Amino acid sequence: MASTRTRDEEERDQLTADEEAASPHTAADISAAELDGEEDDDYDARGTYTVAGAHLSHDVYSSFRDPLIPFVQENLGISLFVASLMVPAQQMPSLLQPFIGVLADRTSKRWFVVLAPAIAGISVSSIGLAPNVFVVLLLLFTAGLASAAFHTPAVALIGDYGGNRMGRAMAMFQAGGSAARAIGPLMVTGIIWAVGFHNLWVAMFLGIAASIALYFVVDTTASDQAEKDKDAVAFGPLARARARYVGALMGFGLLRSLGRAPFTIFLVAYLLEVGRGEWYASISLATISFAGIFGGFVGGIMSDRVGRRIVMAISTALIVPILYLYLFLENGSVWVISLLALAGIVSMASGPVELALAQEIMPEARGTMAGVTLAFRFGTMSIVALAFGAFADAIGIEDAYWYIPILSLLALGVVPFLPKRGEQMPQPVY
Repeated sequence: MASTRTRDEEERDQLTADEEAASPHTAADISAAELDGEEDDDYDARGTYTVAGAHLSHDVYSSFRDPLIPFVQENLGISLFVASLMVPAQQMPSLLQPFIGVLADRTSKRWFVVLAPAIAGISVSSIGLAPNVFVVLLLLFTAGLASAAFHTPAVALIGDYGGNRMGRAMAMFQAGGSAARAIGPLMVTGIIWAVGFHNLWVAMFLGIAASIALYFVVDTTASDQAEKDKDAVAFGPLARARARYVGALMGFGLLRSLGRAPFTIFLVAYLLEVGRGEWYASISLATISFAGIFGGFVGGIMSDRVGRRIVMAISTALIVPILYLYLFLENGSVWVISLLALAGIVSMASGPVELALAQEIMPEARGTMAGVTLAFRFGTMSIVALAFGAFADAIGIEDAYWYIPILSLLALGVVPFLPKRGEQMPQPVY
C-alpha cells in the first residue's frame, strides 16, 4: 500500500510539472506582473491618454483668458474690476454641469468631448475683434458653455477608465489641463507679439483641427453602454446620505480657492503692474502650469498609496509659505521663477485628488457628481475673482496680493471631515 501511494504521488507531481511547463506564465512571472500592477486590468490607458489629450486641446483656449485680462483692460479702457468680469463670464456656464452630466450619462459622452475644442477656439480667439466689453463677455460665455459641456463627461470618462488607479488616471487628466495652461499663455503672448491683439483670431484653427482629429479617435461606446447597464439610482437620496462628505469636499475646494485662484488668475496683471515685461509675466504663469503636471502626478499617485486626505492636507499646508517667499523675493529675475515651479508642484498636487475623491464618494452617479463638483469649483472661482478684483481696485493689486495666500490655511479645518481611506459610503434609506 505504501509503494502504491508513492507511485500515485509521483504521478501527480509529474502531472503538475507538465502543466507548469505548458503554462506560458510561471509563478515568478505572475508575481512580477502583480508587482508591476498588471492586475489592475480595469485601468484603460488608451482611453485615459485620449481624454487627457482632448483636455489639453480644449483648455489651451481657456488659458488664454488670464493673460488677456490686461490686454482687454488696456484696449477697452476699463478698470480691473470690470475686466475681472471675464472670469465669471467664462465660468458661470459651469453651473449647468450637473445637468450636462445627467444628459451625457443618458445619451453619449462622445460629442461633448469632440466639439468642445473647436467651439472654445473660435470663441476665445475672436476676443481681439470685440468692439466692447459686452461682446468680450458674450464670447467668453460661449467658451464657458463649451467648457461645461466638455469637463463633466470627460471627468466621468476618466472615472470609468481609472479603475483601481483612479488617482493616476485623474493625474493624467489634470496633466492635459496643466500643459494647456502652460502652453496657452505663451501661445497667446506669441500671437499678439507676432500679429497683434486684433488678429488673435488666427489661433482658432488649431481648435478646429483638434476637434476633427478627436472625431476619429474618441470612442465612448463601452463607457456609454456601461452607464446604461447600471441600475438607476436617484442622485438626491445619495447626496443626502453622503451630505457630510459632499459638503466637506465642496468646502475644501472653496477655502483652497480663496488663496490659490486669485494668485494665478491675476498673476500676469500683478507682474505687469510691478513693472515686469509681458514675456516675463507669461513665462511666470506658464511655469506654474508646467510644474503642475509633475505635481498632479505626484499627488494623484501618492493619494492612491497613502490616502487622499494626507495629500490634500500636505499640499494645503505647504503652499502658503512658498507663495509668501515668492512675493518677498520677486525681483524680475529668472531665478525667482523657480519658486513658482515649486508652487505649481505643491498647489496642483491636490487637484486630481479632489476629482478622484468626488468619484469615490458617488460612484453610482459619476457624471452627475463630476458636474456638481466642477460647477461648484468654477462658480466659486468666479466669485473669488470678482471679490479680489474689487479689493485690488480699492487698495492696489500689489498690496492685495499679500493678503490672499494665508486664506488657504482655512481649508485644513475641513480635511478631518473628508472620507478616510477605504471608508464605505453610507447608503440612502428609502
